[in-house]
Amino acid sequence: MENAQKESRQLATQKIEVPQTTAAKVLRPIARRDFENEMIALYQSIESRLPDLDKKVILFLSAKEGEGTSTIVREFARIAARKMGKTVFVLDSGHDPHQRCIFLHIMPESEHEGTATGKNVPQGEMDLEMCPLDMSLGHRPLNFYSPNIADFWDSLRQKYDLILVDSSSVSSSPDGIEISRGVDGVILVVEAEKTRWQVVENLKQKIEKSGGNILGMVFNKRRYYIPESIYQRL
Repeated sequence: MENAQKESRQLATQKIEVPQTTAAKVLRPIARRDFENEMIALYQSIESRLPDLDKKVILFLSAKEGEGTSTIVREFARIAARKMGKTVFVLDSGHDPHQRCIFLHIMPESEHEGTATGKNVPQGEMDLEMCPLDMSLGHRPLNFYSPNIADFWDSLRQKYDLILVDSSSVSSSPDGIEISRGVDGVILVVEAEKTRWQVVENLKQKIEKSGGNILGMVFNKRRYYIPESIYQRL
């Protein structure tokens, strides 16, 4: 009798632990798939908002640090290159300018995705190029406030379908607002369930006052909840 009761208690304990572990395994692919679908929807939205532009310069901007702008930019770039077949240049304007240029060669989904430094990959084979800001100018700082900034964007348009600017947050640098006036469109990155709507509205007004064209908004770091009905089936 004691052994039976002991086994019963062990089974009861296992029954509680298993759904939590299984739920985590189910949640990750769901969240990943939803994230990719959101990036595809974002790409389609940008295309519909800028139908007359074959080559586009898009700024990704957040109100404060830690909202995940770089994550969004790189995932969007990967989707645009891998699924849409676009040549993409990611311009990192807010991080260490002394980093070496890194080229990501993104192949079709049926092939293996690889990464290499710029010295190892022929330029003609690249789908996605990522570079700190002044590296693209041979270590010469780029002045966003220069009247010649439009020439810089045009030079990138000659080579790439999409130029994505990963900007510092507005709270850490005024450059993002200045950049917004010269690009084709702006995507606001907002940390879901945390950033106050007043902060987002203030950023929106600053961009519009500067002459920027807001194309849309991405809610990053969403929490995904599994319904009780699914837990019961696990």
